[in-house]
Amino acid sequence: MNILQKYNYDEKLFEGLRQKFLTGIFSDKNNIINSKVQAPDETKFFNPKKDGSLKQKLVTIGAEAIKNGKLGLVIVNGGMATRFGGVVKGIVEVYDKKSFLQIKLEQVKKINQKYNISIPIYIMNSYATEVATVQHLEKNDYFGLKDNIKCFSQFIAKRLNADGTYYLPENESYYGPGHGDFSFAFQKSGLLDHFLKIGGEHVWYSNVDNLGATIDELIFGYHVDKQSEMTVELAEKYPGDKGGAPAIVNGHLEIVEQFKFPSDFNQDSISVFNTATYIFKASNLNKYFELPFYFVEKKIADKKVIQFEHLAGDLSTILKSEYIIVDREQRFFPIKTPKDLEKDRDKLRNIFG
Repeated sequence: MNILQKYNYDEKLFEGLRQKFLTGIFSDKNNIINSKVQAPDETKFFNPKKDGSLKQKLVTIGAEAIKNGKLGLVIVNGGMATRFGGVVKGIVEVYDKKSFLQIKLEQVKKINQKYNISIPIYIMNSYATEVATVQHLEKNDYFGLKDNIKCFSQFIAKRLNADGTYYLPENESYYGPGHGDFSFAFQKSGLLDHFLKIGGEHVWYSNVDNLGATIDELIFGYHVDKQSEMTVELAEKYPGDKGGAPAIVNGHLEIVEQFKFPSDFNQDSISVFNTATYIFKASNLNKYFELPFYFVEKKIADKKVIQFEHLAGDLSTILKSEYIIVDREQRFFPIKTPKDLEKDRDKLRNIFG
C-alpha cells in the first residue's frame, strides 16, 4: 500500500478541484462569502458569567453524563509538523519535560479518577505526525492510558504548482487537507462506530496545542441540556485578534473563518471569536457532509504552491449548533510557534503544572 492509499487520497475529488482551478472557476475569490453577512446578537450565545442561575443545574447534568460514559475526547494532532522546525508539535516539551500530549492526557486522567471512569481518547494525526506521535506514546507507555487511546489519521492530498501541475519535490508534495477531514476520517477509521457501540454519545474536539480546552462539567452540561449537535466555544476578542467568528449568513448563525468575510464587513463588530474547541453529538457525525473546500496559497522553499482545504468549523453550517462564551484566560492558550511557547511557558506551568 502506498502513502496515498494508506491515508485515503480521493483522486476523483481533488482532480475535480484541480480542473476547476485550471479553468479559472476556483480561486481565492471563491473563498469569500457571496451572501448577506451580519454581526450576531450576543443574546444568541450562552454566557455563564452573565447567567449564573443555570450553573449548578448544568454542572450536575454534565457530571452525570460523564459518569455514565457518554463522553469521548478527540485530540487534533494533525497538520504538517512545520511550525516547530519539523518536530511534531504534540510531542514538543511545554514545561518540566512534559509534552503537549502528555499534559492533555494527564488532564483526562484527573477526570477519570474523579468519576472512576475511563474516557475513550481518539488522537487524530496526519501522515506527517503519525509515526513520531505513536513512538512518543509507546516510549512513555501511553502515559498510563494505553487502553483508552486509539489513533487515526486525517487524509492526504497533493500540492499543486501555481500553474496547476503537481508539485513533485520528495517529502513536500503532499499535505493534510485541513481539519475538515475530522468527521470523515473518524468514520473511515471505524472509531466512530466503536465509540457509538460502547455507549458513547458525545465527543469533545480540541487542538493539541490548546491546553485550556479541558473537560468542563458546566460546558458539557450545557451541550447535553440543549440537545445540541455541535457546541462551539467562543472567547472574548482582544484587539488585533485574527480568526473565525460566529456570524449570521443568510439568516443562519454559523462559524465564518476570517478569510471568508466580505471586505466591506467590519469584523470588529463581532466581539467574540471561535476557539476551535467543539463538542459534537457523535451519532450526527455518522453521515456524509458536503463541506466546502477553500483555495489556499502556501510557500514551500520560496515557491508558491496551491492547496485545497476544508474546515471542521463549517459543520456549524449543517449541524444544530449552540454557542457558549468561555473564559479566555482559562480555556484558550493556542501555541502556534516556538515564540508563542517561550512567551507563555511560565503561564502554562502556573495554570496546568
